[in-house]
Amino acid sequence: MKRKILTITALLLMVASAFSNDWKLGLQAWSFRNFTFCETLDQLAAMGVKYVEMYPGQKIGGGIKGTTHFSMDATTQKAAQAKLDAAGIKILSYGVVGGKNAAEWRKLFGFAKAMGIGIIISEPNPKDYDLLVGLTKEYGIPIGIHNHAKPANRYWNPQTVLDAVKGRPGLFAAPDNGHWARSGIKTVDGYKLLEGQMISLHLKDLEVFGDPSQNPCCAFGTGVCDLPAAIKELKRQNYTGNVVIEFESHPENPAPYVKKCVDWFNANAR
Repeated sequence: MKRKILTITALLLMVASAFSNDWKLGLQAWSFRNFTFCETLDQLAAMGVKYVEMYPGQKIGGGIKGTTHFSMDATTQKAAQAKLDAAGIKILSYGVVGGKNAAEWRKLFGFAKAMGIGIIISEPNPKDYDLLVGLTKEYGIPIGIHNHAKPANRYWNPQTVLDAVKGRPGLFAAPDNGHWARSGIKTVDGYKLLEGQMISLHLKDLEVFGDPSQNPCCAFGTGVCDLPAAIKELKRQNYTGNVVIEFESHPENPAPYVKKCVDWFNANAR
């Protein structure tokens, strides 16, 4: 009887440890595109968010000239890093971004390495796949392939992303479920198709499904993306990648809406 109890206890512990819900929750800085990067960091710190996904083109602010483009010089990088350290926030990933040629891609990877960025989020041209496989190995930084909505975006269909990453070490899926919804793809269906290939994801909830012309985001749990089912599916897969909130609406004052998304995630996904 004692041995049976110990066996049951061990099985329960195995089940409990099968899924780690310690996801790194970050915010895509594009949500605060009407603000500077430093102002964005202040907002995130106030919400208790410890990670940010930087995008190229946001004014840095805080007395630092220039933008968050990967062409920033070493002095600017150091100053930006000091602002991140002061806010207690780390750059989780960088994108959506890419290089026009091999030299630009190398500069991008060098910037990511210098800033301690873990993942480059991109929608690369297929002609660059072999180049990127080599650079991911050289720099130790993976590429997460992102998607926008159809019809113009080559990666709107998750099958296209799956075809791109399979058999290419260093290339992974980094889906955006909001753009899937605009393209008529349910979040759970996309996650199932990309199981085992996802390294990071943009998480959204939308007011409208299946209409690429519609763009309104809404607070998590109030829209059409069925986020409870999406979280359940990620847990079933034992997903261990990053979760990045992106709130595209109300750029003049996104903080109240982002805060609702953060609170919902912490209450329903942890």
